[in-house]
Amino acid sequence: MGRDWQCRSLYLQIYKQMADFKNIDKKIANLERYIRTELPTIIGVEGVNHFKESFQNEGFTDRNLQKWPQVKRRTATSPWYGFKYGSNKISNAATSRKILTGESGALADSIRWKLYANGIRFIAATKYAKIQNEGGEVKVFGRATKRIPARKFMGDSEKLRKRIVDIVIKDFKRIMK
Repeated sequence: MGRDWQCRSLYLQIYKQMADFKNIDKKIANLERYIRTELPTIIGVEGVNHFKESFQNEGFTDRNLQKWPQVKRRTATSPWYGFKYGSNKISNAATSRKILTGESGALADSIRWKLYANGIRFIAATKYAKIQNEGGEVKVFGRATKRIPARKFMGDSEKLRKRIVDIVIKDFKRIMK
């Protein structure tokens, strides 16, 4: 009798724990749907927002913010001080405007994400995005070659990865409740 009671008690404990697995198929299906449909959008939107923050911060954040080199149009002793493309007058706006924003903000606005079969890719769709992000040599007004310093605004970021992982963990916990 005592042994029979122990087995029945153990059976009830196991049965109660199995009730937690009752909806496991539904939860797994919800996780699969989340990974397939919601996760790419979360990664894409978080990435674009992170890269656009570079323009407000005037620098790129991997672990910490790395400020960009100063621009000559904001240095009063530079011959480029107040330079505005297409004008021979000093532009007061150019002396205070944020780095890489231009008058239109086209570079930051061109940042997009796209889902591919093997992952997500971020692009900045301007012809000058790569030289600004990586640095290099360019011809100024088709004549003299000048070195452009790298002003990274896109790339691998520990802070961005952590932000995405935190969101995913929170969402997984919600789905598995």
